[in-house]
Amino acid sequence: MNTQHPIDSGNQIPDRNFDDIAARFRKTIYDTPKGQLRLAALRQDFADLNIPLQQCEVLDLGGGQGQFALELARQGANVHLCDISAAMLALAQHSFATANLPLKSACCPLQTAAAVFPGQFDVVVNHAVLEWLEQPYDALETICHFVKKDGWLSLMFYNLHGHQWRQLMNGRTHAPEGSNDRLRREGNAPQHPLDPIKVMDELRANGFEILRWRGIRCIHDHMHQKIRERIGQPSVNQADLEFGLQDPYRLLGRYIHVVAKRAIP
Repeated sequence: MNTQHPIDSGNQIPDRNFDDIAARFRKTIYDTPKGQLRLAALRQDFADLNIPLQQCEVLDLGGGQGQFALELARQGANVHLCDISAAMLALAQHSFATANLPLKSACCPLQTAAAVFPGQFDVVVNHAVLEWLEQPYDALETICHFVKKDGWLSLMFYNLHGHQWRQLMNGRTHAPEGSNDRLRREGNAPQHPLDPIKVMDELRANGFEILRWRGIRCIHDHMHQKIRERIGQPSVNQADLEFGLQDPYRLLGRYIHVVAKRAIP
């Protein structure tokens, strides 16, 4: 049975809420080759690292429509999920209900999730959220507190280097570090791309050991569409999954996925 616990955050956090474009997100991201490539990379990392999921407690902070959380639930995980967008959360609840799988859910920002989901968890997931927040590194510290000792963190974020490289290749010789005000108000361009080296330094400072990190869409996004069409999406995906784990290519991924384990309480 799905449950929702709406709460008032008690503050005016100016973070991006996707109520207005929830349906568009499914069409323009999740149902596209780039969305499927993202999921393939996440699956590969979880499988390669043998992250235990059977009967484990998973907290998905900013879980959106719950695509990956649903996959974890199908592998035996007990999923807790929050999102600031009621529209996105409703889609997640529908997916879990359709699959006849339980979901404990809350409509709230991750900054206040502890009020609904107290304690710590075996696996904490935070995918494509930090770059939409006005204070991403404050939120990162909050995320770390949810992971129990010897627990796992799966963190994916929009990559500063991939963002700037794309801007340069599009002719912007002074590549910006973030989106402009218009896109932040109207579009789905992330506000604050993050430097993966800084993020991993912050994780280590919070007691985590980095077990793997990869670039996602480090080949796909920098290959001309006509070439992708000629060689076929499976070949593009295979190259992306392979080179996304290698330097220097992974630094050019549009997203970075970090898997870390908490070494200290």
